[in-house]
Order: sequence, then structure tokens, then C-alpha cells
Amino acid sequence: MKIVIIGCGKVGTSLCSSLGNEDNDITVIDSDPKALKRVSDTQDVMCIEGDGANADIQYEANVNKAGLLIATTPNDELNILCCLIAKRLGVKRTISRVRNPVYFKQMDLIKEDLGLSMVINPELITADEIFRILMFPAAARIDVFAKGRMELVEYRIAEGSPLEGKTLAEVYKKNNVQYLICAIERESNVFIPSGDFILRAGDRINIAASHENLEKFFRTMGTLKNKARTVMLIGGGKICHYLTNRLTESGVRVKIVESNFEKCRQLAEELPKATIIHGDGTEQELLEEEGLVDVDAFISMTGIDEENIIMSLYAKKNSDAKIITKINRDSYNDLAAQMGIDCIISPKQLTASTILSYVRSIDTSTSNSIEALYHIVGNKVEAIEFRVNEDIKDLVGVPIRELKLKKNILICAIFRKRNVIIPNGSDTLEIGDTVIIIQKDHRIFDLEDILD
Repeated sequence: MKIVIIGCGKVGTSLCSSLGNEDNDITVIDSDPKALKRVSDTQDVMCIEGDGANADIQYEANVNKAGLLIATTPNDELNILCCLIAKRLGVKRTISRVRNPVYFKQMDLIKEDLGLSMVINPELITADEIFRILMFPAAARIDVFAKGRMELVEYRIAEGSPLEGKTLAEVYKKNNVQYLICAIERESNVFIPSGDFILRAGDRINIAASHENLEKFFRTMGTLKNKARTVMLIGGGKICHYLTNRLTESGVRVKIVESNFEKCRQLAEELPKATIIHGDGTEQELLEEEGLVDVDAFISMTGIDEENIIMSLYAKKNSDAKIITKINRDSYNDLAAQMGIDCIISPKQLTASTILSYVRSIDTSTSNSIEALYHIVGNKVEAIEFRVNEDIKDLVGVPIRELKLKKNILICAIFRKRNVIIPNGSDTLEIGDTVIIIQKDHRIFDLEDILD
């Protein structure tokens, strides 16, 4: 598909990489020549310098022949205008990034009039991800499938865990709980495991199950934690705004530390249920004075990755809180994980996964399109949700053990009516089911692509 991306910041650059890896024809428009050079030096994309809201520039980018335009500049109004112009020029679909909470709240009213196919809000997506983790703090990451009926949870095996030294077959036999360990990261290696895989301390495992069964699993491990009731947030940006609203509505006590005094005043007006502290979150004395040792969760999400990492390490050492760290630079993720920071949040990666799911769903010629897609295990593995429709012939009604699946592909879960099925070899796919596929090293656009 030909895709035009306007805006070459963090989100735009991440989209270039994700969508470019799908063999799409990418053209990037930005008024900053340095930003364009950074992209052109590392990725095979066409770059055009200029104003993305200029119809002549869009013509130069052949927007009229594109299947999709994505506007990701920092300016909401500019993004919407770019999409409006592109729609008039003949682009098939448009996606606009809208970050302002007031604007985003009203998008449902005017989205159709503006001709927008999708409205994306990285800060809201990030806040929702953090909120899910705070409600289930045993996890380092949570992805939700089938309208909330199944969750895919990342969990790090600690020293002395009952899982350590056990094969998956032994673990499944011992625990009378329906779940599936579907992907494992060990150091820099990623595995789609079989039953004889032996677990070790330090492994990052991804567990698929219903929420109820996940609670049972963590209870048997002795690691089930209560929902966070007190949270300290460092950094008062838009993510903080969305997250605090969700937390306070759920009865969680929130304390926000922000170094900018004017922003503190604004937060105090917009978030009256939260406690706002004017101060530098990197100052250890301030964190101690504001009760770091007593909070259930500590979230560092300033605009500076290095500060977020340092604050998280200090909080980890001096409290029992759930630590969540926002990091934008991909190169810092492995470093932070090696330092013991288990829960890392990347807004640009979450946004790219959401848009990639949408692009995959429209870039297929069959009705078995993608319902949801998540990148897990450091973006090395995909979890894809499909609806099983009548077009499929080679998969329906065949026991899973008889399917000739490609290597590193796993059928993770089946949803039939209101039931969640963690499949074994005798289970089958039926028309109307929703199915979750875990895959590594492949490009899966359609459910039949899983067959060898």
C-alpha cells in the first residue's frame, strides 16, 4: 500500500519503521530537513520537505494515489487540516493524531464530517495501558483481546519462583488453571515454546488467559498483588492528565510531582481530586518527604528518558511500589531492563502497533481481517486477533494437532460465544470464533497465512 506520513517526530519515525517493514510504499512530509535526513539515513522511504497542509506538496507526494495518509505533527489543528486536504485530493483513508483532551473528546461528533477514518491519541493509549497494569500490578504489561475476555500478560520469573527449573508441561500439569505461556524472552533470545521448554529465573514470559484464570495463576505463584490504591506520578503532561482522571474515578489517591509551576496551577484546576506538588522529581529528599515509601505505585513519565530511568531505579531501591517507566528511545529499553526495571512503557510503540493493526486489517483481500494486533516481547513477537469467517476452508473443523502450521506460530486462544478456550491438540476452529495467533518471523495478514 502507498502510505503518506506527515510529521517526522517520534511517532512518525516509528510508523515509518513499522509500516516500511510491511513492504508498504512510504512517503514522508516534514518541514524540518534535519528530521527528514534522520529518517532517510536509516529507512527506505521517500522524503519531501515542505508544509503537509499545502495541497501542492501533497500532490508532489502523490496523495491522490495513496491508500492512506497519516498526520502525526505536534499540532492537532494542522493534522486535521492535512487530512481534510488529502481527502479532497483523493486519498482513500486518513488517520489524524489528536492529543488535546478537549478536541479528542469531541472527535466522535465530527469525525465523519471531517472524513477521518481513525483518530489516534498516543497519550490516551499510553494512559490506558498504565491503568490496566495498575489494576493488575503483578504484570509488567497487559494487552486485551476479544473485548476484554482474554488478557496477555508479561511476567518476569524471579529467583526462587515455583516456575524456575520446570518444563512447561510440568507447570501446566501442576496448576489446575486454564492458561498458556505463549512467548518467552531469555536475554536477547525469543522463543515460541513447546511443552519441554525449561523455565529459568529472569525469563520474561507472556501468559494468555482470562482475567479470572490469571488471578488464579498468580495466586498459586504467591505473587498476586492488590490493585494500586495510592499512586505517585512524576511529570504532569497529557498522559498524566488522562491517567489521573481514570485513577481518581476508580477511587485511587494520586499525587503528582511537576517541576513547572504554571503547569502545576493548570493541573490543580483540571484535576481537583489529585494532590499536586511543585518540585523536582529527581530530588530524593522530595520523594521521601512526599511518602515514596508508602505508595503502591510509582510512575516516572517526564519528557526525559534518562531522568525517568534514574527516578525509577531510586524508587525501586527505596520502596515496594510497582515501578512503571516511560521510555521513548528504543535503545534504552534493553539497558533499563538489565538494570531491573521490569515495566517499560513506550507511547510511540503503542501507537505504531495500533495503526499497524488498522493497516493490516485493510490491506487484505479476504473477510478474515485482523481485529487487533499487539507487538510483544520487545516488538519481536506479534499477537494477532482474527475473526473466523466462512471463507476459510483449510482451517475450520480440523483438530489443531493436524494443522500444518509454520514454524514459530502458535494458536493461543479461541473465543466461542462467551467461552474462552485455551486449546489443546483436539480443539478445532469453527465459523464465528475469534482466535488469537502468536507469531514470530512471519508476515501474517490473513488467518490462512499461518499454514505452511
